[in-house]
Parts: sequence; structure tokens; C-alpha cells
Amino acid sequence: MLFTRKTFLILTVFLIFITGLRLTVLHFEKTIKHPIAKKGTLDLRGWEFPKSSTITLDGEWEFYPYNMITTEKSSALTKKRYLQVPGKWDKAFPADDKNSFKYGTYRLQILLDKNIQHHLELRINEIRSASAIYINGHLSAKIGNPANKEGLNEARSVPYSIPLPTDTNNIEILIQASNTGEKGGITQSLHFGTIEAVTNRTLLSIGLQILLCGVFLVHGIYAILFYFIGKYQKGVLYFALTMICATFSVLVADDKLLFVWFPMPFEISIKIALLSYIGIAAFLPLIVKHMFPVYKNKKVLFWFEVYCIVYSLFVLGSPSQYIVPTEKVFLGGVLIIGIILSGSILKFAFKQTQDVIYLLLGCLSLAANICWLIIRDIGSFEMMHYPFDLMFSVIAFAMFWFKRFLRSTNQTKELADKLQLVNQHKDDFLVNTSHELRNPLHGIMNIAQSLLDDTIREKNKNQYDKLKTQITIARRMSLMLDDLIDINRLNQGTIHLRIGSLHLQSIVKGVTEMVRFMFEKKPVSIITDIDDGFPAIKADENRLIQIFFNLLHNAMKYTEEGTITIRASYENETAYIYIEDTGIGMDEETQKRIFLPYEQGNMNKTNHEGGFGLGLSICKQLVELQGGNIDVTSAPNQGSIFSFTIPLETDVENMNENYFTMNHFETAATIADQTESNSDVESSSKLNKPKILAVDDDSMNLKVIMNILGTNYDITVVTNASDAMSTIKAKQYDLIISDVMMPHISGYELTQYIRKQFSVSELPVLLLTARNRTEDIIAGFQSGANDYVTKPVDSIELKSRVKALIDLKLSIKERLHMEAAWLQAQIKPHFLINTINSIAALGYYDMEKMQRLLQEFTNYMRASFDFHNINGEVSIEKELDLVRSYLFIEKARFGERILINWELSENLNFYLPPLSLQTLVENAVSHGILKRSNGGEIFIKITETANEIEIMVKDNGVGMEQMKIVEVLQNPLNISKGIGLRNTNRRLKNMYGQGLVIQSSIGNGTTVSFKIPKRLGQNPPLK
Repeated sequence: MLFTRKTFLILTVFLIFITGLRLTVLHFEKTIKHPIAKKGTLDLRGWEFPKSSTITLDGEWEFYPYNMITTEKSSALTKKRYLQVPGKWDKAFPADDKNSFKYGTYRLQILLDKNIQHHLELRINEIRSASAIYINGHLSAKIGNPANKEGLNEARSVPYSIPLPTDTNNIEILIQASNTGEKGGITQSLHFGTIEAVTNRTLLSIGLQILLCGVFLVHGIYAILFYFIGKYQKGVLYFALTMICATFSVLVADDKLLFVWFPMPFEISIKIALLSYIGIAAFLPLIVKHMFPVYKNKKVLFWFEVYCIVYSLFVLGSPSQYIVPTEKVFLGGVLIIGIILSGSILKFAFKQTQDVIYLLLGCLSLAANICWLIIRDIGSFEMMHYPFDLMFSVIAFAMFWFKRFLRSTNQTKELADKLQLVNQHKDDFLVNTSHELRNPLHGIMNIAQSLLDDTIREKNKNQYDKLKTQITIARRMSLMLDDLIDINRLNQGTIHLRIGSLHLQSIVKGVTEMVRFMFEKKPVSIITDIDDGFPAIKADENRLIQIFFNLLHNAMKYTEEGTITIRASYENETAYIYIEDTGIGMDEETQKRIFLPYEQGNMNKTNHEGGFGLGLSICKQLVELQGGNIDVTSAPNQGSIFSFTIPLETDVENMNENYFTMNHFETAATIADQTESNSDVESSSKLNKPKILAVDDDSMNLKVIMNILGTNYDITVVTNASDAMSTIKAKQYDLIISDVMMPHISGYELTQYIRKQFSVSELPVLLLTARNRTEDIIAGFQSGANDYVTKPVDSIELKSRVKALIDLKLSIKERLHMEAAWLQAQIKPHFLINTINSIAALGYYDMEKMQRLLQEFTNYMRASFDFHNINGEVSIEKELDLVRSYLFIEKARFGERILINWELSENLNFYLPPLSLQTLVENAVSHGILKRSNGGEIFIKITETANEIEIMVKDNGVGMEQMKIVEVLQNPLNISKGIGLRNTNRRLKNMYGQGLVIQSSIGNGTTVSFKIPKRLGQNPPLK
């Protein structure tokens, strides 16, 4: 129950306390220690005058609304009225006065007793919005520039004090004021008394305001700290912003301390004051909403925040003469709605929240402050700045927050103890379970695979899909069990290593590419500084990759920007490897524990990035298992250097001297010669075999691939990625098989290079990797690979994956060829009809021309339906015959509307994709020059150079926009529209790595060209 007897008693006592405190301060302020005159409204309360002294106010405040009077002739003052001070001055002006700019002069005479010997002072709190004060005819103070014209008025309003003369008992006070708006003049009481009394009262008021600002700022600062060191909770941020706005609201009210300390234009001061109030009202409901997410009406809260933002923009962008008249309506609406929303949210929270007493105390303090403000405005009496209600309110809310934080901390600690115990049980359970599940899981996989491979029993599609799904799930489970067993073996020191001769450059290159993919958006560059002649090392390839990956991942995680450098040296049969970063570094204490399990260098950073703190511990164990050791050198904010050692290969000198030369020679000479030795026997069959390019820096791996695939495929082998890039440019392949870990250029980089020219269907890539961890697989697929196979290579798996990728490639290639034939076979009906009509018409008056046209039409139809159009390439003679027949027909039909120019190199002898030139010419005629009423000209040019042949078709037709060019070349095929250019572009890119180049603009014709690389002997058409 919310309001228990204890809660009600606490609230009652607290209300009595804060009310009594307020009344005590108010009573102290109103204490009268001497008699004062009854006339006038000059505030004379509480000032220390001699008891025998008398002060007489000569009448009430006189006001002259239309005169900015001077002190020369006070008798000249006219239109005198009496106004209550403080108060509105609008009644002193005519009712029909529509001018918003008003000005006037106040006058009051003070008669002092001769016994008063004290130095007196006049304290002005606020005069809207520019004022000048004359004492006995002399200008004593001036704030802003009051004037009788709006253009000369300079607004400014800050409290100030004026010492009064002591050589006279008659003091005449003249106050000039001017302001734009209804509310102006003397809006707060003027305080008069001894300098000591006025100063004490002013300092007390300022001190109370600074005290309240200090309370707000302290809470705002710790809220900001909680926000940044915690989990970036928005509620804490809103609380900090509210405290900042509240601080500004105090500094711009009462004594206007902000404007006294930092003088600024009136326009800016008005905006700062209003924005501070808007901020309080806008952030308060958001604070309560994030503290208690029980409030469901989010639309109301959203539109309220939109309203606050719009009003803030209005305040920022509008001049003060538009802002001030609207502040009552708009600002009042913001404050009222904000309080109502906060109350509504708290209403739901009170029913479900513990420690609700703190919330009630805070709300009670805030309500008391609002009530006293209303009483002060209605009662028109002055009160010194009173901060205690708001201080109690903020402290109460903070106590609630801290209480909830402490409770959450205790619960977290208890939960952590339970989780540690459960985690230990979990580890034991997983290790035991993984061993028990491994054998039956492999049995399930084998049985499912045997059913899937069974060709005797017929399976429907549903059964087939279920078996495949079962195998996929089983393999995933097997990988998970392998990881669990691997961790257990490492902890027990029973992990099995496959030590062999490795080359450090290959390992480093592959791992760096892997890490780059994972952190591709981070401004950190990885530099490898390892000589090409670095000797081979003795290590387990999988474990060495794991060591490098963990160290690089750790360096990248703690380096926000800069570089990570990998260096290596060797001495006394030992390789020394260094990984140096420019990250945050670590202190000596952290370095002592960094290699322990579940330890991390920077807890906040690690929590943000994720991880269990096992990476460096695993690295240490793996390095030591391979006969090396690991160490770290670091300092805070100066980066870290991780170093570890690995034994070198026994025959260091020979490996160092002959590694690259020997491997390249053996692979290029032995394997390539072996391939060429069989070429005479299989030359005829190789033409029909799919072509594979194998790339690996290890000759043994290339031999394995040759032995597994050599009988069914035409295989070319190279030993590095650079040679592979050159080979791909010179020859077409159906599949690329590449190792990942290669020096200089890794398999990832080679795949990226291929993807810039060929899509995944045009040239598949199969990667060979030593690891099957998730990060390796993701890096391969992100670089553009189609598939991967882990080392050591399984022959059945490699054959299956190669066959699948080549079948995909060949099917797509065949589809492109069939599309080309289908495209040309689609002769438009109106073309046939018009051509036949032209032949018939010529029969009446030009029989010879009719026969020539009929012959060319026959040639065109024969070439269009030629069965060889499905071949990969045709000779240029056949393509030109088809083009000439087509142009002859169109020339016969349209006459002088078609002009044709040829520029052909002599002795042309090359092959190109069928119907490629014909498509360009037909497109230039139909969609280019014939779109013009007068026709146009077509220019066909074939240029032959030493390395390539360029074919260009140019017209001066209607042209097309750039967006149309992009649509023609890139958009998917649309059977309902022409596909000639798209199909030709795709075939050219697939065969030569580059497609059509189109240059065009509206009204300036179109130029379409493409290039074909020259091949030795000019290969015959591909079947």
C-alpha cells in the first residue's frame, strides 16, 4: 500500500518543517526595526536607522508617460500621474495607444531627518528594459540606453546599486525607463537603506543563489560521470541536462548573476533565460520516464518534446519583440504540460516502486516551491531568494537514485556469486557432454550422408531437403564440440600439435587480411616488415595462425587509430616475432596478470568490445607448447609490443636461400612440364575440359590438386598471386583454386582483384585454408569467394566442390550464349513485312535491285538463324557479312536517310562473340539515326594494334541520357524490352574482363565501343 501510516507521518512532518522554515525566513525579512513613513511603495523594511530618525516620502511615485524629462526644469513636467511601484505601467498610457514601444519617467522625493548620518544606498532589482537614474538632477547610473524613440533604445536589465548623497536631507529620484512591450517600468521593489544593510541583503541573496547553483552542479557533474563510466543510460544524461538548465535558470533570475559576471546583449539574455526554463520542462518528463518505464502513452511524450523543440527554435531565431509577448502562453504551456506529464508517470511508478518515500518527499518539496511562487505573484509581496525547497527536492531524488543503485549493486553481487558457481558446473557439464556426444553425432552424420548418396532408393524432394538439413545441423554441432574439446585439451595440456615446416610470410599475410576484414572501418593500418628471405620455422600451422590472430585482434581492439607493425628477426635457430601497436598501452600491474585466464587489460574497453579474456592466455600456452615463450613491453598511452619466439627449421641456411627460387622452379618446371608432356596426348580432349587455375606457393599442394583433378580438368598452376593475375588477363578460366596464406599477395587480395572484373557466377573462386573457424570463413566470403576447402584437402570434398562451382559457371555461360542466339532469332514482324513489301515494290520498276535486295535478305535470314551463333566466338568475316546484309536492307528501305562510313584495318583475322557488332549497328540504326526525321550517319571502325583490337560504332542520332546508359548496362534483363546491349556487355565482360563503353548525350549521337585482346594464332571459335 502506497500511503501507509508511517509514510503519511513522514510526509506531514516534512511538510511542517519546510513550511516553518519558509515562514521563519519570511518573518525575518519582514522584521521592522524602526518607524517608517506610510506613503509610497519604496521598500524601507529592515534597514538599520537610528531610532530617532524619521523618513518622509513626499507623496507617491509620480509618472510622466510621454516625457523623457531632463533635470533642468522640473516645473515643466506635465501629464503627471500616480503609479503603484512595483506594478504595470500600461494604465498610464491611453487605451487607444497601439505602439508597443513605451517610455516614461518616475519621480519620488525623500525627506530625511537631520539626525541620519549614515551613508545611504538605493538598490534597483529590475527596471524593464533600459533605465537611467538621476539623483537631485545628476545622472547617477545608467543601464542600457533609454530613449523616446525605438531605434535609439538599447535594452539591458541587471540589478545595480546607487550611493545617495549625504550633504542634503532632500533627495529627488528621477528614473527614466523605456521598453518594447506591455510590461515595463519598475517591476520589482526598490530597496533603500544604509550601505551596510543593502550590501548584506544583496550578498545574502547572491549567496543563497550560488548555494543552489552549487547543489545543482554537483548533481549534474556526478550524473555526467555516471553516464560516461556506466552504460550510457539516457535517464542519467537527461538528469544532468536538467541540472545544467536549472543552474542557468537560477543565474538569470533575481540578481541575474550570469549577466552581471558576463555582460551580454539583451536579446541573448532573454533567449538564455527562456531556453533554460524550456530545458527544465522538456527534460523532466524524460528523466521520470527512464527512471520508471511504466508509462505507456509514448505519443503524448513525443509530441510534447516536439513542441519544446519547436518553441526553442522559435526563441533562437526570433527577435525579442516577438518572443516576450508570447512567453506567458508558450512558456507557461511548456511548464504546465511538463509538470502534468511528470506527475502522470510518477503516478504509475508509485504503485510499483520501492523506496517511494524519497520520490514523495522530492515531489512535496517541488510542489511547495511552486505554491509559494504562486502566492508571491498573487500577493504582490517581495521575498528574498529562497533555495531550500529545490535543494530538498533534488537531494530526495538523488537519494532515491542512490538507493536503487545500491540495491542493484547488491543484487548483482549475489547474482555474480551464483553465476560463478553455475559457470563452473556448466564447464564441467559441457566437457563431459562433448565427449559423450561426439561419437553418436558422427554416426548420425554418416548415416544421413549414406542415405543422401543412395541412388537405388528413390527420394522425394521433401525427404532430400530434410536429410540435407540434418547433415548441416550435425556439422554445426560437430564444430561446437570440437571447440569445447579443444579448450579442455589446452587447459589439461593434452592438445595435439602437427609440427611442420612453415613460411612466416604466408601465415602473416593471410591473418592480416582476416583482421582487416573484421575491423575494416577502424582507422588503423597493419604494416608487415618481414624480409622475403626469412627462413622457414617449425610450428603447427593452425596453432600459429591462432596465435597471430589473437595477438592482432587484441592489438586492434585496444588501438583506436594509428598502426600495428609486425616485425621478425632470427638468431641461433630461433625466430623472434614482434607485434607492436600504438594503442592505449598498459601499466606494470596489468602486464603481470595479462597472460592469466580471464584477465583483461582495460576492463571498460573490453566490456565494450566483448570477450572473456582468454585470448592471450591461449597464446601463451600455444607458444610454450611449440617450444617458445611470449612476453610484453608496454606503458600507458604509449602502445604495447608483444613478442614471442618460435624455433627455426633445422636446415635454416638452405631454406632461407632457396625457398622462393626452388619452389618456383620446381612448380613451374616440374609440374608445368608434367602438364605439357601430356598435352600432345590429350590436346583434343582438353578443348572440351573445364579450365582451372590453381594458385599456391607450396609445390606439394599443387601436386595434390593435379593428382585429384587432373584427369577431368585442364589445370594451369602458378606459384603466386601476381602470376595468377597476369594469367587471368591472358586466358579464360572456369574456376580459380587459391591458397589463402601466400606471401606478398594473399588469397583474399587475389579474390578481391578477381571480383573487380568478374562476378561470383562469371568466375568462381575456391579458397584453400588451414582453418575452419568462423572469422576465416567470413573473411573469405567477404572478399568474394564462392566456397572454401580446409587443409589437408579431402579428395571427395574437393571434387564435389569443384564440380559444383564449374557446373554453375558453365550453365551460366551456356545461358548467355543461348540468350545471344535467342536475341537474334527474334526478328521483329514489322521488319520482315516492311522488307518483303520493299522487295515487292522494286519488282515493278527495278528488277535488278529487287534481286539484289532479295539476295541480301536471304543472307541476313540465314546468318540470323545460324546454328553456330551459340558458339563462344565467330570470325570477323562472318560478323561483317551479317552487318553488311542488314545495312543493305535498311539502306534499300530508307534510302538517303542512312549514310554509312567504314574504316577497317587491313587483313583482319580475329574472333569475337557472335552478333556483338550486329547488335551495336542495329541499335545505332533503330534507336539512333532513324529517330531523326532526316536520318543520319553511321560510322563503323575496327582498329588493330599490337595487343588488342578496338571495335567502334558511332552515330549522330538522338543520343540518350546518362541514366539511360546506366540502365542499359547494369539493370537486370527485362524480356519485355530490348536486351541486346545488356547481353553483349555481359558476354564481353565474361570473356575478356571488360564490356561496352558508351558515350552519349541528348542530341549529340552515341558512340559504343569495346576492345578484344589479341591472342597468339587467333584462336578458333570456342565450342
